[in-house]
Amino acid sequence: MTRRQTTGSAGEGGLLRTWEQHHTGIVVADLDRDLEFYRTVLGYELTFMVRGMDDLYRRTVGVPGVSCDLAQLDNRATGTRIELIQVHDLPAGTDPSLPVHVGVAHTAYLVADIAAAAETIRAAGGEILGEIVEFEEGPAAYFRTAGGTVVELEEHRNPSKEEGEDAVHIS
Repeated sequence: MTRRQTTGSAGEGGLLRTWEQHHTGIVVADLDRDLEFYRTVLGYELTFMVRGMDDLYRRTVGVPGVSCDLAQLDNRATGTRIELIQVHDLPAGTDPSLPVHVGVAHTAYLVADIAAAAETIRAAGGEILGEIVEFEEGPAAYFRTAGGTVVELEEHRNPSKEEGEDAVHIS
């Protein structure tokens, strides 16, 4: 039985019924330097990279004019996935708590129904940062919790396929 198939108690996975933490995302100042660090020093392997993600990214974070370079890395030893994001063209005065500033992180979780999850977050005092954006693998959105942290929710149609604008998969 996979984590997604687990049905357990009503509290399992919380109100959103998440079944997996997909990744931790960190905004970095220099993607190439941090890629080297995470690969060499921490043992991560590059699995996905996209440069120049614009419309999808700015709609997801809710910040006009931004774009990003993004890389996902997996660490087989720890079983973790990390996402490094270098943001470009950040407007002055952008809310410093948003996941577009160097050092700001978010955690991402898989959910079965992102629209229902968004309503649950709103009912719990949270808010959507941008909009629910349709990526090739499924819709995703960033949310601020009532306590001020940022989470990303993803509803994957095909969890084995993760692609985007100018995406490169690394084997």
